[in-house]
Amino acid sequence: MHLRFLASAALAACISVVTPAGAFAQVTPAAQSPADQALVDSFMAAVNGTKAQRDAWLAANVSAKPRMPLGEFPEVFDSLAGARDGLKVLSWTRRPDNLRILVKAGDRWGRIDLRFGPEDPTHLDALFAVATPAAYAQPLIATPVDRATLKQAIDQRVRFAADADQFSGAVLVLRDGELIYSGAFGEADKDRHIRNILETRFNLGSMDKQFTAVAIGQLIEQGKLTLDSRLIDVLPDYPNQKAARKITIRQLLSHQAGLGMLFERKGWDWRREWGSHAEMLQLFADAPSEFEPGQRTAYSNEGFTVLGAVIEKVSGRSWYDYVAANIFGPAGMTHTFYPRVDERPADRAVGYAFPWSDPLGLRGREANWAMATRGNSCGGGFSTAGDMIRFLQALKAGKLLKPATLTLFTTHPDGGLANYGLGFKLVSATAGRGIVGHDGGGPHSGVNSDAKMVWETGYAYAVLGNYDSPFAQTLGRDIGEMLAAQN
Repeated sequence: MHLRFLASAALAACISVVTPAGAFAQVTPAAQSPADQALVDSFMAAVNGTKAQRDAWLAANVSAKPRMPLGEFPEVFDSLAGARDGLKVLSWTRRPDNLRILVKAGDRWGRIDLRFGPEDPTHLDALFAVATPAAYAQPLIATPVDRATLKQAIDQRVRFAADADQFSGAVLVLRDGELIYSGAFGEADKDRHIRNILETRFNLGSMDKQFTAVAIGQLIEQGKLTLDSRLIDVLPDYPNQKAARKITIRQLLSHQAGLGMLFERKGWDWRREWGSHAEMLQLFADAPSEFEPGQRTAYSNEGFTVLGAVIEKVSGRSWYDYVAANIFGPAGMTHTFYPRVDERPADRAVGYAFPWSDPLGLRGREANWAMATRGNSCGGGFSTAGDMIRFLQALKAGKLLKPATLTLFTTHPDGGLANYGLGFKLVSATAGRGIVGHDGGGPHSGVNSDAKMVWETGYAYAVLGNYDSPFAQTLGRDIGEMLAAQN
C-alpha cells in the first residue's frame, strides 16, 4: 500500500494537540496572517503554473527532513495540476500545525493540507489532498421541530449528497424504538449493479475501536485489568520490554502510548490471515517508540491492535469470539462480522475510492479490493446501519458496561486527542449537547462510516457508506447537529 494513503489517513484522523481536560474538547483555528496568505497565494500559483514553478516552490518550502518521503511531494503537487480550468481557492484556515485550503475544480471540491513539523514550523512536513463534499447551502435545523419536519430536513440533506454522487450507502435515525428516518442510496457493487439497501454490510473502518474499548471495560469490571495496568504485567513477552514497562492500558485507549499506524510497517500484507492479534505484534512491537508513552498523543491503530492481544490473553479467547459473545450477542447485532480475505458475500458493499493520481476525483472512483483484509481490533469489520444503532442503544442502556465505567470511557482524558475519550469519539454539538460514538475510514480507501448518539436525549444515527472519507462523516455530522437540537 502506498505510503501516502497511510499518511493521509493518519493525519486526517489525528489531531495531535494537547487539550484541556473536559468531556468534549474542541480545536480552535488560529488567526490568519498576511504571511499565511502569501504562502497560500504562492502555493496556488505554483499548482496552476508550470512544472518548473511547482518544483521551485517545493525546493523553497519543504523541510530538509520531512515526515513524508521527499519523492512524494512532487507526485502530490503534480496530481493537483490536472484541473481543466485550474483550482480555485474557496477559503483557507490556519490550524495548530497546518494550513488547510478548501478548493474547487468544476463541480468537485477538495481539501489541501500544508502540514508543518514541530522542529521547523515554516517548512512543510507533509502535503496531501483529498476530495471533500460540496458545502450544503441550506441551513440545518437548529431548534426543536415536529417529526415530519425533522424527517424532511434529514431527507433533503441526504439526497443533496446522494444526488451529487457524494454519498453511497445507508442512513438510519432512531430514538429508542421510534424510527425517524431510513434510506439507502447508490450501489453496493457497481459491476453487478447491486443496490445498497438497509441490510447492506459496510466496512466500519476504525469504528471497531469502540468494540475493543468495551471489551477492555468489561475485563476491568471483572477485576482482570485496570486502566493503570502496565503492558508488561499483561503481556510479559511483549518484544519491547522497555516500552511495555511504561505503557498502560489507559495510554493505549487514549492514543498516548507512542505507537504507530500499523499499515505502513514492513511486512504488513492486506491479504494475510493472522492467526491471532499477538502474531501481529511482530510487525511493530520491537520498533522504537514514536514518542515517550504519556508525553504526547497520536492516533494509533497499533495501540488498539495491542489491546486486541490483551483481550485475547486475559480472556483466553480470540478477539473475534470475545466480541461476538460479549458485545454483539447482548446488543442483538446479528449482522456484524469479519469476513475472511477470500469471502465476498453478496450483501457486503465494495469500497469505491478516488485513486492517488486523481485526488480530487475529476475522473471518477475505482473499486478498492486492495483493502479486502480481515478486520481486527483496530478496525475493518463489516456491519449494517441497524446493528450500529443497536450497539449504541445497548451501550446507553447499560447492557454492555456499567454506568460508571461508561462515564469514564466517554470523558476526555488529560492530554488526550481532541474530541476523544477512551476508544470513543466525543463531539460537542452547536446546541451544547454531547454526541458519542465513532467514525471510520480514510481518503483513497472507499471506506467511510459514522454512527453516534446524542447522549442526553438518545437520538442515534448511523451513516454507513462505501466512498472515501469524509463524505459519510460530513453527512453524519450534519445529521447529528440537527438531532442535537431536538428535545
